[in-house]
Amino acid sequence: MSDMENSDSAQLGGHAFQQIAVTTKDLPRAITFYRNVLGLKMLFESNNMAFFDVGGVRLMIGLDRSRPAARPTSVLYFDAPEFLATRSKLKALGVPFEDGIETVDRKANAELNLQQFTDPDGNALAVMGWAKRS
Repeated sequence: MSDMENSDSAQLGGHAFQQIAVTTKDLPRAITFYRNVLGLKMLFESNNMAFFDVGGVRLMIGLDRSRPAARPTSVLYFDAPEFLATRSKLKALGVPFEDGIETVDRKANAELNLQQFTDPDGNALAVMGWAKRS
């Protein structure tokens, strides 16, 4: 029996993420970045946590003053249907991009691009979207 057919599994395949969490050492700074720079809708703030809506999934930013300085191992990818325009706007807002644009797929007239960056705490983020090929 393959892993896909394992009836003993928790059967989470096909279910959406309910919430994703990242940590910060400075909650007000993180709120400003996620709300004002990235333009996410803030849902509420409670108990040293801020909650944002990202396409129907909650993003929780939690205060952790003992957060290690090491870079996290996960990357949160934001859908950017207008990839080049979104990237330009983020750049104009001072978002620190890493490396260059990476192309991860090519079609006849478009390519799927991503651009990685970090939030003020070093959490790894990226915008990802299709752009017309020139």
